[in-house]
Amino acid sequence: MFGNLPASPFSFWRERSSVLDSLDWSRKFDIFSISRLSLHSSGIPVELVASLTDEDMQTIADRIAEMIAIEPIEKIAEFVARLYIAEKGAKSGNTEPLC
Repeated sequence: MFGNLPASPFSFWRERSSVLDSLDWSRKFDIFSISRLSLHSSGIPVELVASLTDEDMQTIADRIAEMIAIEPIEKIAEFVARLYIAEKGAKSGNTEPLC
């Protein structure tokens, strides 16, 4: 009848603690993704989106993650992408408008 009970009351908490500390419990599940297609769909011209490297895209995604709790996600994605592209253009000496 009591065959499935732990040997001591403390072993239950040790087992529970080891489950909660496992890598499975700390694994992350994405709730948002960004792509060049989604940037273009938000209104950023194809030429600008095409100029983004994978590293650029990751930087944009990282900046979006920092802002997620503050604004609607679509507005954050567009703002961060446009800001990053503007900064990238300024560093390369590009003086053409980025709109």
